[in-house]
Amino acid sequence: MGKIKDFDQDPFLDQVINAVPSGIFVIDTDNNILMVNKAAAEMVGKSPGECFDRKCWEVFKTPMCNTEECTCKRAIESNSTIRGLSVMYRDGKEIPIEYAARPLKNFEGNIIGCVEHFIDISERLEKERIIVKQQEELLKKREEDIRHLQEEILELSTPVIEVWDGVLALPLVGTLDSHRARLATERLLEAIERTRSPFVIIDITGVPTVDEEVANHILQTVDAARLMGSKAILTGISPHIARTMAQLGVDMRNIIVQGRMSDALHLALSEFVKQSSSQDTFKKIVD
Repeated sequence: MGKIKDFDQDPFLDQVINAVPSGIFVIDTDNNILMVNKAAAEMVGKSPGECFDRKCWEVFKTPMCNTEECTCKRAIESNSTIRGLSVMYRDGKEIPIEYAARPLKNFEGNIIGCVEHFIDISERLEKERIIVKQQEELLKKREEDIRHLQEEILELSTPVIEVWDGVLALPLVGTLDSHRARLATERLLEAIERTRSPFVIIDITGVPTVDEEVANHILQTVDAARLMGSKAILTGISPHIARTMAQLGVDMRNIIVQGRMSDALHLALSEFVKQSSSQDTFKKIVD
């Protein structure tokens, strides 16, 4: 492989190549620049005339230039097209580029040099960065929306209702896990603090099953309500849950249990009336 002695460029072809907005240059097998279009020269801050009769690595500076990783060297040695991404250095700055180097052959099929084509992908990378950022922001917003929705669903699934003056009800529906049971306890205690209700009804009619952790949490809720001055009544225990709690050895001795919420409400109202009567009697005695 030798140096190209005559590389005459057709004027029409020269106009076509210079009209291409991406960089193109041609070298011989000794890395001498034989042709360069305006776009390639402008990318390195030179005119096409300043690039002729110089080694390619003297004009186009990349991490691969004048090394074994030189794209043109690899294209010539492998007789194939080499493509990839890299950076071009200019005035201390890095310009991201996409390149393709192809062996240049004469009419006999012999390799006599290399043609390299490259484009500045700064704008493309910036657009991709913006798109990725937008996707990340959308994903983050979606995750926040999902989290808020889950919190709202949890709140709706653990409603604390003031069914009567001085009587709160916490109807639980669906599968209870430790997180949901803890949330129910927090909401119930907040309602007790806000209303100062002396009675709370915890109804688990709609709960299909209870494990040991949830059972203990219910007991803790009853104890916490008692410490805040409210008497808790547990209703809606199904036969399956009753067997489970018995097998788990859950101590129910200190818990008031009623079959239905209506029974618990009747009991709470009766107790409430008794307490009110006692208070009225005591007030009359004091007065």
